[in-house]
Amino acid sequence: MGRIHLVVALFLLLTACKRTDFDNPATLTNEEALARIRDLGLKLTTSSVQTAFNTSTSSAGVHFSLLADQTTNTNRNSEWWDFAKEARIRLNNNVSYRGAVTWNTFYNNFYQANLDATLALDMVQRQGKKLTDAQGKDRTADCRVAAYFAKGVAQGYLGLIFDRGLIVDDAGLTTRSFPHAYSELVKNGVALLDTAIELASAHESLRFDFLQGIVINRADFIALSNSLAARILAGLPRDQAEAATLGAAHWQKVLSYAEKGLSTDLLLSTNAGGYYNQLVSFLTQRNSDGSGWLPPDIKIPYLADNTGQTPNYYPATGILGAITSHDQRFYQYFGYTPSFGILMESRGRGLFSNYFRKRWYNNANTLNTAGAINPYFLAEELRLLKAESRYWLQDYAGAAALLNDPAAARKAKGDLADVPPLADSLKHALHYEYAIEIDGAGSVINPFAFMRRHNLLIGGTPTEYPLPQDQLDLVKQAVYTFGGKDNAGEKGAFGETATAADNGWKKSQ
Repeated sequence: MGRIHLVVALFLLLTACKRTDFDNPATLTNEEALARIRDLGLKLTTSSVQTAFNTSTSSAGVHFSLLADQTTNTNRNSEWWDFAKEARIRLNNNVSYRGAVTWNTFYNNFYQANLDATLALDMVQRQGKKLTDAQGKDRTADCRVAAYFAKGVAQGYLGLIFDRGLIVDDAGLTTRSFPHAYSELVKNGVALLDTAIELASAHESLRFDFLQGIVINRADFIALSNSLAARILAGLPRDQAEAATLGAAHWQKVLSYAEKGLSTDLLLSTNAGGYYNQLVSFLTQRNSDGSGWLPPDIKIPYLADNTGQTPNYYPATGILGAITSHDQRFYQYFGYTPSFGILMESRGRGLFSNYFRKRWYNNANTLNTAGAINPYFLAEELRLLKAESRYWLQDYAGAAALLNDPAAARKAKGDLADVPPLADSLKHALHYEYAIEIDGAGSVINPFAFMRRHNLLIGGTPTEYPLPQDQLDLVKQAVYTFGGKDNAGEKGAFGETATAADNGWKKSQ
């Protein structure tokens, strides 16, 4: 049988193997684990939830922040520079490429979370076992809710990130291919979240304590699941045409989920060895001179500058001064420095920045410190999803009313003028809010997915990741990839736009 080390190691094809004389005595077969580890099902469920939470805000999301022009960099750490470069270059889908850490992290971790949860559910639903804690207390109902949640998040994010994959809802699956399109992964992920919501709604004594040191109450869990379903479903389209073609039923469904989502921010405190938002931690980290290690791209001051004088590409000479902005949040969220920090002129002065992030920063220079506040899901994102849904439904007055509500962050904290109920104005305001208010908070895919579905990524930007080479080699499929200015407008295997056309927020260099 498959090998187990408290949690089951991911193997793409989920095939079984027999024990041999050469086995590591520290590992167990599945049958031995079931017999010896009393709380195996609880451990599998806990692993799946923790992996889903951690991966959805992993530092592997830095690459998406670079591709979305939220962040800039010339550092070769994880090949960040390659993802910031303008003109965009083609993704290097090679096992030896250091930048492959981004798609490998997402692929391996989300499939691991999905597998762990699938095995826990198999124990309950096929084998008829109770899932207990180490003291023998029955946690079956709690684990079923949590396992469906983890599977929904994992499969949903796999569909947001990759062009294709394999839906794994059967512990005995032996398929040797990747037959499912990104859209199928997204829709199946949302359906799994629906099941988690349904089970939680019927389970009045739900205890969701699967994140170390954190308990999420039943009402907040249901609201969070609806919130994630709204985000994932909205993130499905690869360009503006696909977003429009999905039609009113799709966007009405996004709206319905968002309306049942969180009413306040879900902020989680770091505890030793527990969850922290690694992406935000990386984005807020500063160099010794106070400059940003991964500073905001020039897009941020360009959008916020009330004089319209900030260029969309850093000039070849001189140092840009601090901007002035009508948005009072800009001064709270971002700081100015004349230092270029670790940015290297030889790798493209056009990638330079004078700003660093202040929001979420703490004196420890990391969120991986006890008591640090981590944004997991901001309620304001749901306002934006509701407004955007109304935008796609052509209810421009309704979208404007949401953005102009006195409680909206752009009004209550930013003191900005009202947005008129016009399509172009609403699209610009939504893009601005994702850039300023949401930034890296809550998800590796924000605001990349928003820009993707509104044709705002610059030409040549890959809109999705290919499956990693090592996985393709395993099933003897040809290696493929996306991106590069010369490939702008390229289509993927399912007819989707896999490389953005050159009609983004600025023209490709």
